[in-house]
Amino acid sequence: MNDFNHLPVMVDEIVSFLIVQKDGSYIDLTAGLGGHLKAFSRHLSKDAKLFGTDRDRAALKIAKERLADCPQQIQVAEAPYSTLDKILPEFSVSSFDGILLDLGLSSLQIDDATRGFSFQEDGPLDMRFDPQLSGRMAADLLNESTERELSDIFFTYGEEKQARRIAKAIVMERQMSALETTTQLKKIIDSVIFPHHQKKALARIFQSIRIALNGELDELKAVLPKLVPLLNKSGRIAVLSYHSLEDRIIKRFFQQMHKGCVCPTDFAVCICGIDPSFKILTKKALTPTDEEIKANPRARSAKLRVAEKL
Repeated sequence: MNDFNHLPVMVDEIVSFLIVQKDGSYIDLTAGLGGHLKAFSRHLSKDAKLFGTDRDRAALKIAKERLADCPQQIQVAEAPYSTLDKILPEFSVSSFDGILLDLGLSSLQIDDATRGFSFQEDGPLDMRFDPQLSGRMAADLLNESTERELSDIFFTYGEEKQARRIAKAIVMERQMSALETTTQLKKIIDSVIFPHHQKKALARIFQSIRIALNGELDELKAVLPKLVPLLNKSGRIAVLSYHSLEDRIIKRFFQQMHKGCVCPTDFAVCICGIDPSFKILTKKALTPTDEEIKANPRARSAKLRVAEKL
């Protein structure tokens, strides 16, 4: 079996919030290498049912191997989580007691230089969640987008203050030779950013390209409303995010589901008739303990929000 140094993030907190029925049905919409599902299995009866989806077929292959010895019924499907409503007929249930969304990259994706997600090692500028599918790569985005488009991507999805300067440098460089590798991109960014700001700028730029290329925020916005009817009464949804853009979307969605009413604030009485559907269980986003961050530095930016269906 493939062995990767993969530690599921905030697993104890997620298990304590999400497992409400020992024989219930649970789904991890970003199954990755199966770490969270494996943890769920240890806290559930053999009559429980576990499900998973992921866009990364290489990760799902490993997840299946890791979950093979679990006593529960387990089904996984290769699909973007935003299409859950379409693939649901493939599963043996139509609703769940717990739903997890872990929006971070897996160790498999980060540590494999050929995937192009990390600036730590040289590799092709790919960044597709499933590189076996045809489609636009990060290199295509960088070589074909206008300077304005690149600047907007860096600023919007990476919140990078030097977005314009970096975009201009990329356009100038690609006039001499097309961008093909992570090292090329790293050198361009380093050339226009002061040394003590370089690491954060690199992280922001690589993040922004990945988000734009894979439509991650659109996926998140599309899936959240679909999850409400798929939760059983008192079922719970837990979402792990890793940057402010994701967390903001999740926070606002939970707040709206908690509020219910969508009438204008100046209306004296509610006329929309929309009742609250969520109870928020985490008033503020939870973060990893110091001990977990020490053991798994990649968890340091994680934020966990949990809500329960009324």
